[in-house]
Order: sequence, then C-alpha cells, then structure tokens
Amino acid sequence: EILHLLKKRHLSVNDMAAMLGMNQPNLSQHLTMLRQYKLVEVRRHRQKAYYFLADNKITKAVDMVYQFLQEHHGLEAQALDELMFPIVKDPVCGMRLSAVEAFDSVKAGGRVYYFCASGCLHKFKALPSRLKTVKA
Repeated sequence: EILHLLKKRHLSVNDMAAMLGMNQPNLSQHLTMLRQYKLVEVRRHRQKAYYFLADNKITKAVDMVYQFLQEHHGLEAQALDELMFPIVKDPVCGMRLSAVEAFDSVKAGGRVYYFCASGCLHKFKALPSRLKTVKA
C-alpha cells in the first residue's frame, strides 16, 4: 500500500499515516525497510521529509501486483482502489480522509459513503435519496 501511495507523488510520513490509518512509528519502520532495500528515497524540505519511489520500474511492479489482485481475486478496479488506496471523500463537505479514520459511514445506492463528522452525516441523511447518487 505504501508503494501504491507513492506511485505518483511525494508524501510525508504524516500524510501517509493519515491515508493508511497507521500510527507514525509503525509506518516509519516500514519506510526504513523500504529505504534499506532501495525501493523508496527521501528528500527533506525544511522540517519535513518527503518519500518517493526510487525508480520508475517499481511503478511497473506495483501495477503488476495490482493487476494480479484484480485477476486472481475478482476485485473490481474501484474496490481494489478502495482497498489499496483507502482515501475517501466526504460527499457533503468534500474533505479527503482515510476510510479507517472516518467518523461514520453509510451504505446508500450500492455505495459506501464516509463522513468526517456527525454534521456531514446528518446533512447527508437529510438529502432526498435521488440526490445521494448524484452528489457523490
């Protein structure tokens, strides 16, 4: 999941921890191992360290694993994205957050919607059901 997150961007430990729903010390251990095997590199900018993939070939490997999971486990692209890249968007306020850190979730219209706080959840529940499928 870490390699998937870094596929197209540079991210700080704090950003990745929030996205993955992991605590920072645990994530740092994983990043240390990935650095030891030269899969990721780090670049410091002021007080923050930003991680990125060390080589574009790693992107191809991540894509191959992604494709394998789709083919062999019958996961659709959207379901796999949610599994591998658990960042969701609150349909009411638009805030991006980690699915595991969401305040609550609701299944409506065959989809799961995640909310940052109770206010957004209440506003969503007040929407007519025909708007819920359009809003997200």
